[in-house]
Amino acid sequence: MDIFAQLAQRIISEQETIIGPIALEQAKKVQGLSIDWAKKEIKIDGNESQVIEKLVEQYKDFFGNASVDVCKEAVKNLIKSVPQNDIPPLLSK
Repeated sequence: MDIFAQLAQRIISEQETIIGPIALEQAKKVQGLSIDWAKKEIKIDGNESQVIEKLVEQYKDFFGNASVDVCKEAVKNLIKSVPQNDIPPLLSK
């Protein structure tokens, strides 16, 4: 699984621990994100950084700014592996 798919998986998993199945429902609304949650498989079509940004925005729009902090916390160990110029803006602040 590539780094961006790992980011998405961690974000969704962390959101799921807090808000339950709604987290997956919200993630499935993100264009460019294909999810087989039973297998924990995620595929990203298009610009990976932008799709991750859209995922974080989806949670932010639905649950507020606290969800952005949850996303940042979920990926804090992985984000170091992403090239600096490819880090989604909401995760870099």
